[in-house]
Amino acid sequence: NAIEHGGLTPTSLVRDAAPPCGNWAPKNYDGGSGSGARITLASAFARSLNTTAVDLSFKYERDSVLEMTRRLGVNGVRKTCSMALGDHGITPLEHTAAYAVFANNGKAVKPYAILEIMNSRGDVIYTREKDEPPAAQIVDERVVVSMNRLMQAVVNEGTGRRAALENATVVGKTGTSSSYRDAWFM
Repeated sequence: NAIEHGGLTPTSLVRDAAPPCGNWAPKNYDGGSGSGARITLASAFARSLNTTAVDLSFKYERDSVLEMTRRLGVNGVRKTCSMALGDHGITPLEHTAAYAVFANNGKAVKPYAILEIMNSRGDVIYTREKDEPPAAQIVDERVVVSMNRLMQAVVNEGTGRRAALENATVVGKTGTSSSYRDAWFM
């Protein structure tokens, strides 16, 4: 959202800090509340800084963040102080489809399980390839390029270094649950 509506790029300077929200304030993976330093957006994303994510969600309007998540097919996000951290009920399928939009050059991705349906005579009555409408462009290509650069930084220099492969470009994002019970790489 900060890229799409705020014009930020991976080299834009952001803060490793966030204002408190009521009785809550974000903590980074190391348990700290942020250094207050100005760093590039790519560095903040690569290091998975919660403080920066929350700060940007307030700076670039949480309603716009909600609009973008819905456009990407994620419906479980609610307007909360910690919404930028994925704090409520997002399924792995929603996560996967949303990230796939960036791999699909900004075109919508609709998860599916059925490729083809045939009747009892063997006639094909549905094929996804033929019968589904073309995917709509839902994210501008400029935003896609920036997001893919951010996700590549996660693997090249950030929290997702162990996902790097020798003969392939890998992009993605790491995350943890509260109290570090769960960890993921998408």
